[in-house]
Amino acid sequence: MRERFMLLGLGVLAAGAALAIGDSSLDKLLALVLFGGLCALTLRYPLVALSLLIVMTVSNLSSNLILGFGAPSVAKLAAPGMMALLIVRLMFWGDRPYVGWLSLWFFCGLLGLKLFGATYAADDWSKTLKDCSDFLKDAIVALLALAFLNYRNGFQVVVASAALTVAFICGLGLIQVLGVDLPGAFWLFARFGEYNGRFAGPIEDENFFAVVVVFCIPLALAQLLEARNTRGVTLWGLTCALLFFGLLATQSRGGILSLCVGLCVLFAQLSRGQKVGAVVASILVVIAASFFIGDEAFERLATLGSLVSEEGVDKSTEGRLASWTVAAEIFRSYPWMGVGAGNFNLLYQDIALEKGLIFRGEGRSTHSLYLEVLTEQGLIGLMFFLGFLAAAARGVWRANRIAHAAGDRRLALQMAAFGAGLLGYLTGMAFLHDAYPRFLWIVLVMAIEADGVVLATLPPPKEGDMSEEGEDETAPVPSLLLTGDMRVS
Repeated sequence: MRERFMLLGLGVLAAGAALAIGDSSLDKLLALVLFGGLCALTLRYPLVALSLLIVMTVSNLSSNLILGFGAPSVAKLAAPGMMALLIVRLMFWGDRPYVGWLSLWFFCGLLGLKLFGATYAADDWSKTLKDCSDFLKDAIVALLALAFLNYRNGFQVVVASAALTVAFICGLGLIQVLGVDLPGAFWLFARFGEYNGRFAGPIEDENFFAVVVVFCIPLALAQLLEARNTRGVTLWGLTCALLFFGLLATQSRGGILSLCVGLCVLFAQLSRGQKVGAVVASILVVIAASFFIGDEAFERLATLGSLVSEEGVDKSTEGRLASWTVAAEIFRSYPWMGVGAGNFNLLYQDIALEKGLIFRGEGRSTHSLYLEVLTEQGLIGLMFFLGFLAAAARGVWRANRIAHAAGDRRLALQMAAFGAGLLGYLTGMAFLHDAYPRFLWIVLVMAIEADGVVLATLPPPKEGDMSEEGEDETAPVPSLLLTGDMRVS
């Protein structure tokens, strides 16, 4: 009891400090009371904190609550609250957080390259420093999320939280398509473009939301294939249908291409029976989801070939080709260290006008994560970033092998689905710049440390407790969120 009161006190202090530093709304005592209650809950069930972080990230919760309900900044409370929770769990229960040293060193290297670019090449060093500040915040949040993966079922909590939250958002979009208005400002979590009618989700960007959906679809599909009861089949079948609906509603051609890449990788990892089940399930959920999609969506998706062809390209593709042409020109001029983080858009207009490319009234982004790294941090930065991605691929592959060796086929399939979703996400980022990086960094560090997490949390086999398919195959999703046992060496 004493420990709970101590955590509650630390939580209130952290909340008060965060509000005082980042928000002057100190009179909103309700937020403090709610935060204190969450502290008490997460003390008993620490994985709830991890689940809430994932929910908050994929739903853009903090910004939408501020905009729609005048709430204080939830994002400013998350990091100090999670840090306080980890400290108290360590002090009173001896729960050591998972420290991903490889991820930490990669983050330090990326930050060092960005800071060096501010002094070496940046035309506007203040933009580079702001970019470094934002990156540091995202890195801290990603490492805090990683710290909770030392709890058993931590990976499963992230998978379930991301997939179910995104599916719920897609469900809100479906309700609006059916002609039902959402109450209050809840429409902020499931927006449609005012002029193009495309589903933009909670971040008001169709293409960025599409790659998040792409990441979640293989995860949900794997859960559906492994469901062993009616409740599981119903839950994950509905989740898959809503995710496919959401992706089609975004009308993102890059998202469709990315999903094809991810599903091909997942399909190769399935057994023969699972492959048949995956094909049947995919056909059924696509048919069910497409029933609610208008003809305009299919007409736009039918122009997927224009992403890779210059013949008959539309404005969207023309803008991307212009950005990529400017990126190539910048790389030729600054090949090794680039022009400094955040400085591409400062140079776009002059180079685009010089080359006779499409004119925009504002600075353009690269519309490619990899070209953004190449132009702003040079070839050295790109090689370092690709090393980051290679480490992530290695971590997921090793985790899949470890799970197979341990006889846990369910975990092995989950790791394969996680890798497929991440590959689809990264494929989509070939057409998108680094505008919403927090979720990307979280899943990347999870991938890098996946093998270590599996080794740390995989329970030792016990006679009578393990089935051929792995441990606890029929555990309902809510039980994953309430498991707080540490792996005992």
